[in-house]
Amino acid sequence: MVKAALVACSNPLKEAYLPVVDQLKKLLEDRGLEVAVSRFLTDADLAGRGKRRARELENFFLDPEMAHIFDISGGDLANTVLGELDLDRIKGSQAVFYGYSDLTTILNALAENGNRAVNFQLRNCLENADLLTGGYLDRLLAGKNLPDDLEVAFCQGRRLEGPVYGGNLRCLLKLAGTPYWPDFKGAVLLLEAYRGRPERVASLLEQLRELGVFDQVSGVLLGTFSELDRMKESELPAQLLQDLLPAGTPLARTEYIGHRPTARAISLGKSCIFA
Repeated sequence: MVKAALVACSNPLKEAYLPVVDQLKKLLEDRGLEVAVSRFLTDADLAGRGKRRARELENFFLDPEMAHIFDISGGDLANTVLGELDLDRIKGSQAVFYGYSDLTTILNALAENGNRAVNFQLRNCLENADLLTGGYLDRLLAGKNLPDDLEVAFCQGRRLEGPVYGGNLRCLLKLAGTPYWPDFKGAVLLLEAYRGRPERVASLLEQLRELGVFDQVSGVLLGTFSELDRMKESELPAQLLQDLLPAGTPLARTEYIGHRPTARAISLGKSCIFA
């Protein structure tokens, strides 16, 4: 039996959210998967939380029948699990790990480790019926999510190529100075954000510049910046990057990565071509 798991490595889920968990479980079961649900979805005890979740997550990765591990949480705490995760132990796992936002920390570490890591939030399928009726989820489970699904538009340059690293801007920077910081040389840097007014976004992009990331990457792919979108400042990240990036560095945007129900998947650590 092919298996899937539902986990919450970031902030604990509220009890009121459990009916949604049941819906997600059924969604996967309807596709022939045997679904395991984490014991720690609502566990709010901060003492030892990282170790508890890391050991359970490792066991999911090591199950030879486990194909998909979906993290359905978000918030601040994913890096407490990452620091306890034995990456060497799970290096050969065939399971794909999915998550977004705060899970940027774990996703990038897994991708660097050679595991399959996909930026995607499963609960989008409950809010956006097109992901189901159009067969997108089924293609994703079959490993057939394609760069073309993201409908990229270029701000400068005509082609992005390289392994993709990054994700949520704030959460990516939690990896700076740690052993989990990705190797951005020749990579496509993916950036999106949920919170962040203009001043914060400008500051965080400047931090990436000071870390030397923009001198290493082959280009940048911007997803959506939710708070800026609400402020009618959607153009700001691209405008800032056109000043911060070395001349000629390709820069593109997509409406299909970020904190929206319409968001689709992108694999991290995997070489992609956008043209």
